[in-house]
Amino acid sequence: MRHRPHHLQPCIATARVALVYRDCSGVGVSHVGLGISAAYTAKTLRRHGIWAEVWPTQSAKKLVARLRDTHARADEHGEARPTHVVLAAPWIATNELAAMAAEFAEVVFVVVSHSNVGFLAADPHAIRLLRETVDLQLATHNVLVGGNSKKFTDWATEAWGVNAVWLPNLYCTAETFPHHERRWQGGALRLGLFGANRPLKNFLSGAAAAVELAARLRVPIELHLSTGRNEGGNVRALDEMTEDIPNLRVVHTGWLSWPAFRRLLRTIDLVFQVSYTETFNVVTADAIAEGVPVVASDAIDWVPRWWQARADEPRDVARVAERLLRDPNAAHHGREALEAYVERGVVAWRRFLCPPISTLPHLDGLPRAATEDT
Repeated sequence: MRHRPHHLQPCIATARVALVYRDCSGVGVSHVGLGISAAYTAKTLRRHGIWAEVWPTQSAKKLVARLRDTHARADEHGEARPTHVVLAAPWIATNELAAMAAEFAEVVFVVVSHSNVGFLAADPHAIRLLRETVDLQLATHNVLVGGNSKKFTDWATEAWGVNAVWLPNLYCTAETFPHHERRWQGGALRLGLFGANRPLKNFLSGAAAAVELAARLRVPIELHLSTGRNEGGNVRALDEMTEDIPNLRVVHTGWLSWPAFRRLLRTIDLVFQVSYTETFNVVTADAIAEGVPVVASDAIDWVPRWWQARADEPRDVARVAERLLRDPNAAHHGREALEAYVERGVVAWRRFLCPPISTLPHLDGLPRAATEDT
């Protein structure tokens, strides 16, 4: 009984997760969202005793080759084979995914949407791939559709008639330190507006709030703005919004590597992230990890409720910003919210990797001790 494989007798001790994202650079390093999310999810899972690794991959063909090689090396060294392949975002053609699932019948493949429903408007191709994955989930035993947002998976479960798996982004809090907290003392103010410039990121409302703060607080303000990834956002509109505003200066930071971005955050007093639609938002977690409060929209619903402003009302964004700047406990509350989110997320991952016995009818009759999580 103790030698049954993971797919028949799931337990944490025999789980091995490959987090796969499309690495367009071909060098195995990513300072963009999906790569960073995969790296920190794996780091968090490993700290909780779950074997997880990140596989940057350029194509389905290369993923198959890596799976074959990993299986062979695992057998040679007496190690566990990969049990789960989690594909960050739908990008592999459905026929290639079906062939993979047939060849590696003991591996569970999950296609995860890293966008909520609203953001999928930017990628109709992803919607088609997700719906085709739903068909594969119905037709196979080892292909699943999922999402990193429970709002998305709850909707997909009801709308598409399958059980969509919730696999949230995780964020390792082991590298956060209280001495990184910044407290604004009423003088010069450094604000941040970071991420890829996309319309749904709503940079303009954040910039408009900075303009209002400049008029209201009458202190020198620097608005640090990510540049280098303009993905449909209107940079000229933001320039027009902030040009020749007394007390306000826009600083273009360029597109930084992730460690350099974290170091920049340590110098910032407050960050704007008032997106119209989100699932997790790594920038918000990065800021909290560095002790910096964030004005978020209600799309980033894991932050404290009083951090959330109405995305389409710049005055409300400015109101929340001023409150957070004057709150001596803001950094502490943010860290508590992030840690609570991660705790819930780890529970969700463990339940996925080692489902309760009641959800595994093929294990009926086995001794309970042989099937419990270890």
